[in-house]
Amino acid sequence: MPSSLALPDLTGRTVLVTGANAGIGYWCAEILAQHGARVLLGCRSAGRAETAASSIRAQVPGADIGIVPVDLGSLVSIASAAASVEERLDAVICNAGVKAADRSARTADGLDLMAGTNFLGHFALLAQLGDALADDARVVAVGSLAHRFAEIDPATLSQPWSGPSLRQYGRSKAALMAFAFELNRRWRGTARAALCAHPGYAVDPLTPYRDGLAEVSSTMRALASLSRPFVQGKDAGAAPIVHAAVAADATGGDYWGPGGLLEFRGAPARVTASAQVRSVDVGVELWAVAEELTGVRFAT
Repeated sequence: MPSSLALPDLTGRTVLVTGANAGIGYWCAEILAQHGARVLLGCRSAGRAETAASSIRAQVPGADIGIVPVDLGSLVSIASAAASVEERLDAVICNAGVKAADRSARTADGLDLMAGTNFLGHFALLAQLGDALADDARVVAVGSLAHRFAEIDPATLSQPWSGPSLRQYGRSKAALMAFAFELNRRWRGTARAALCAHPGYAVDPLTPYRDGLAEVSSTMRALASLSRPFVQGKDAGAAPIVHAAVAADATGGDYWGPGGLLEFRGAPARVTASAQVRSVDVGVELWAVAEELTGVRFAT
């Protein structure tokens, strides 16, 4: 776990992390538990969620862990998950996502799989959490360096994708980020805040071993160690995201990422998002499209 994190005691705070059974989401959950938070693991697979919970408890004796079953690619599952949350949420980390998919892949509701899961699923979840969000809650959208290579056209968000997979992923992350910046604008005048953060270039071979998570051979770890000056493990990649969720110096409208060269690795720092994801016009149009595609109204 990164030793550079200076986080407050989170005892008494509850954080929901989507996609918490593996990768960046898992490490966000473990770090939060290490600092005393109650962590709700929002996961599609109950079995994988239990494995992640067991791993966190092995690393953090007495960790307060709950599980919220949710498939961000199903509006029915999202509605059920939101209705099941009966405790106050001090923060929500929107991490779950599809990184690669066939261009024709769709969600259970017929939406583009990446846009539907990575962005629209989180939009629908947050919209339906309602009073579960604390008056001073923070929402953190987990973005990506790939957002800089993407163009968002809200009007075509539901149409089949025909470009490269990386740009499809970047588009979905850019949409999620644009939503977070728009949400923060709509929350102005309240104590709530929405932020974005990204993990840099984070890879499994540089990540500490955890039972039941990604298996990496000793040979791969040895080879990957040569890249450590340039990239980092997923435990370090989670640091800017957790910082955005709970640190005292993180504020609404921020974008956090690794502070090193090219934002590939390093301690949490404020970084710069593209002009498009910060655009007021894009945010407003994207919001309207999201409500139309999900059938969910967001009361801010």
